[in-house]
Amino acid sequence: MRQQAGGVALAAPAAGVSRDTVIRLAVLVIGIVALLGTYRDTLAAMVEIWDRSDTFAHGYLVAPITGWLIWRERARLRGLPLTHSLLGMAAAAAAGFAWLLGELASVASVSQFALVGMIIALVWAVMGTQVVRALVFPLGFLFFLVPFGEFLFPTMMDRTTDFIIWGLRLSGVPIYAEGRSLVIPSGHWEVVEGCSGVRYLIASVVVGSLYAYLTYRSLLRRLIFVALSVVLPIIANWLRAYGIVLLAHMSDNRIAAGLDHLIYGWVFFGVVMMLLFWAGARWREDEFYDASVPRAAVTADGGSASRSSWFVAPLPVVAVALVLLWPPLLGVLNAQGARGAVSLAGLQSGAGWQRVAGDRVPDWKPHYSGMRDELRESWANGNVPIGLYVAYYRNQGPGEELVNSENRLLKYKDRQWSVAAHRELPVQVGGREVNVLSTEIVNGAATRLLIWHWYWIDGHWTTSEYAAKFYQTLARLRGRGDDSAAVMIYTSLGEGARTVAETALASFLRDKGGELGDSLAQATGR
Repeated sequence: MRQQAGGVALAAPAAGVSRDTVIRLAVLVIGIVALLGTYRDTLAAMVEIWDRSDTFAHGYLVAPITGWLIWRERARLRGLPLTHSLLGMAAAAAAGFAWLLGELASVASVSQFALVGMIIALVWAVMGTQVVRALVFPLGFLFFLVPFGEFLFPTMMDRTTDFIIWGLRLSGVPIYAEGRSLVIPSGHWEVVEGCSGVRYLIASVVVGSLYAYLTYRSLLRRLIFVALSVVLPIIANWLRAYGIVLLAHMSDNRIAAGLDHLIYGWVFFGVVMMLLFWAGARWREDEFYDASVPRAAVTADGGSASRSSWFVAPLPVVAVALVLLWPPLLGVLNAQGARGAVSLAGLQSGAGWQRVAGDRVPDWKPHYSGMRDELRESWANGNVPIGLYVAYYRNQGPGEELVNSENRLLKYKDRQWSVAAHRELPVQVGGREVNVLSTEIVNGAATRLLIWHWYWIDGHWTTSEYAAKFYQTLARLRGRGDDSAAVMIYTSLGEGARTVAETALASFLRDKGGELGDSLAQATGR
């Protein structure tokens, strides 16, 4: 007998390890090594993001922490029966298919979550449901390996901006806001991605989840603490951003400006998390083992007596095969949809529209990269010139896909342009109604542009990134390739001339939109 926490005596496990256990562990280790080797590109993409982004640098610690959490459960695991799981095998196949969909859609996060899911499913299939149930949090913690959450930036930036405006007006500070640009008597501020609080939120959720697991035993307390780990950093970031602007204003920008406000932000976040952990410790629940829970029957050599190894060995091997078959299938689909170089045809004059010199429209270009071809033209039907920009994508891969976090109208921390307004509206394109995104941008010289933009994928027009990924995945599954494009038309927006600008853009789409769609379809070569 040996003593456990809380004074409960548990039977010491036999010293030996059964042959069945050794076989299962060997299959599991070999399977995971083969899995990581087969999906090394997906793994490398995760590591590359950990390396370049402080937001996701915690990824380096997740696997060691998971290993330690599993090691803490070693006494409990010794008493559990080992058996294969058909549900685990189904989960492995489902995770592999999810990886395939992620690759077809060029959504790295889906592929990465699926890779982690395959690892967990492999443990489930080889070791059994009881083992996975005992390790549900340690294995689930592996999902924090995935650098996920960048989609939150725009929403959290907008909410932070709203709170700063509300707080400053409540404090009696006059403020003029245009988008995320704020002007107060003491200077000009802009809410950028570093102000969104996404970094604080992700760090808080990771650390808070681990703290809740180690500190509490009841599911309710764990969920409450994790919920606080989500809500508290969001509110704290709002207060931090508001406090920095107010402090800089009151000190005539002598403090809380430049590097200072970053340092103050992390110090403030650290204090908030310390207070959260201090409060959470007051309701901690010490670990307790219930000796009345029956242990599995153990053979003389320390293994489970439920099944013989010769019977179950082939099934875990099948589970390994289920997670390794998807990359070859992806290769087949890629070969079916592969195409050569892209050749975009320009539009033809007609319906009153004529090409004009490029200097008739402002010198602006979206921050896109990885395209196979570009088209830039200038058109006019009267006194309002229209700029047309098309970025065409084919054979997409990491860093060369149409929809990703780097492709946007303005580059991150653009020193020349800023977004002043953004909305979605319906328009007529070649006789049919579609939605476009209408974005207004302004530069320091007070030049304004009105931009209408959308995606074209396999003949579909959409403003949704999610719909774009869906159409792309569907096209690739059908062997039609991944041809797609970002399409934008734009014009200058003079003082009080919004109606004129919108009328000109709408007229261009109505008259030339059908031809533009035909040109894009022709470029696919089908």
